[in-house]
Amino acid sequence: GGGQDGGGTTALYVDRRKSKVWNYYAKLGDAYVECNICKKQLSFHNSTTTMREHLVRKHGIRDTLLSHLKDDQVAEGDYATLENAGKRCRQTTPESGFYHPASCSEPRSEVIMELVLEMIFRDLHPLSMVKDKGFGLLLGYLEPSFTLPSPVQLSGMLWHRYNVVKQHLERYLQTAQAIVLCAEPWVSQFDQTYLSVTANFIDGEWRRARCLLETQRARAEEGLGEKLVALLAEFGLPGKSVFCVMHDGATAPQLAPQGWSNVFCAARSLHLCV
Repeated sequence: GGGQDGGGTTALYVDRRKSKVWNYYAKLGDAYVECNICKKQLSFHNSTTTMREHLVRKHGIRDTLLSHLKDDQVAEGDYATLENAGKRCRQTTPESGFYHPASCSEPRSEVIMELVLEMIFRDLHPLSMVKDKGFGLLLGYLEPSFTLPSPVQLSGMLWHRYNVVKQHLERYLQTAQAIVLCAEPWVSQFDQTYLSVTANFIDGEWRRARCLLETQRARAEEGLGEKLVALLAEFGLPGKSVFCVMHDGATAPQLAPQGWSNVFCAARSLHLCV
């Protein structure tokens, strides 16, 4: 998890720790950690004993399983853990090789819930997908005892996941000595204009990072300079951390009060010339 180069990708800094238990946890500040499977927060005092006991007691993940994880395994966005958990939950018999549904235990139910949520935000499905008949029939055949969550439940889970990832990104941005903000307007297939703002910088390990901070509907009454200042404040960044702002060339006057340097997008300028 260093800087990512793909458009619309959030770059996260994930610390490589020796203990394999960390593949199942995200660190929140200096005194708390959060279980990636059930989102329970635990106190952390430089010891992984409590974290390991939680995995054994709540999720049935024992040392024998942890020992099979590679030391350099790093969860991208903390979601590789769910993929591994999903593989562990598949039940087959050596005689037939066919899947035999069993009662959906609490840990397994939580893992399936997380995987459904991940499918929605990774593949950009609407929350109402869980009410679609086809999807219900498929999941009902694979896991008859599992009850699909409502769109309202999924919405709460999605916001929680967003806040966790945002905390990671806030800490990662604090390592940047200077940031180049890129404000990129684009038009959807429904002719609605959006504005995506990314932060570009070189992190502490000399890796190029491109972090998507926000994508919102563009409103004519909002000045870009004020919008960028408010967005920086959300991530705890001062205005002086901005080295320059890259944009399409139409918003330079709005950035004058902040005193930021302007860089016009060369591709956009060439497109306008053509």
